Amino acid sequence: MILSAGEDTITINNPEYGYIAYVNMAISVVETEHGYQLWDNGIGYDHRTCKVDRFLFSDTEAATLETFLNSHRGEIIALTLGTDSGFFPFGPDKGDTGIFTIKVLERNFTLYDQFNQFTKSFKWLMVSAPAYTLPAITRQGNFSIGGVDYLMYPQTGISQGKEYGLSTSVTLGGDGYYVDKKVNVTTSGFTQNCNEGLAAALFAYMTGSNGRASDITIENAGRYYIFGVENGASDSYLCKNISPVIQCEHVGNEQFEIPLTFWLKQ
Repeated sequence: MILSAGEDTITINNPEYGYIAYVNMAISVVETEHGYQLWDNGIGYDHRTCKVDRFLFSDTEAATLETFLNSHRGEIIALTLGTDSGFFPFGPDKGDTGIFTIKVLERNFTLYDQFNQFTKSFKWLMVSAPAYTLPAITRQGNFSIGGVDYLMYPQTGISQGKEYGLSTSVTLGGDGYYVDKKVNVTTSGFTQNCNEGLAAALFAYMTGSNGRASDITIENAGRYYIFGVENGASDSYLCKNISPVIQCEHVGNEQFEIPLTFWLKQ
């Protein structure tokens, strides 16, 4: 990849796997007596960041990079990725090719004496991204989230949450006292393991106008009890996303992980 500011340029290698793209959506999530309400201020107010924990450099490369960054502190920097670079800094739906513009929010160096290598960690803010067409989808399973089909069933387990609309207390007279709102709130969190095509489609859907704060249907969930045994092994659940920050970690070649949290609307 190439970093450039004006006539000043520097070429560095891709980071190690494990970097994470975040979309901070302009959504407010409020828990009410009857579940969750979401207010969406619009995609135009979202912002994307990338957290990279490990770039590896020699001492010369590290010094050159530090000089470049010090010379252009606070400036917008062009990040140029070659064709099919394999580095998706701001999500698989934004691609790994072309010219992005960024601002550096955080940076840190660490020395590994035994190898005479330096690691550099970054947090970048995306200013702009090149046009990109989502890649073709390679089927992994029959699990569906909203408009994204052929997903694999979550491989890392499902974490269900339950809040019962029942307040209990003991009075001074020793009697049990209850206030029942007759509404239970059920949530479910899990991580989707995806190939590149499905990761791009899912990330684009969850952060786009059809996902975000809209009703989302999870389908083909039979036998898996996404929202606990009491809600059955339905083939369809109507849900809402309740996380205003969606992230995607690139964990390996053709391997992406996207954690999600949903509220069972009905």
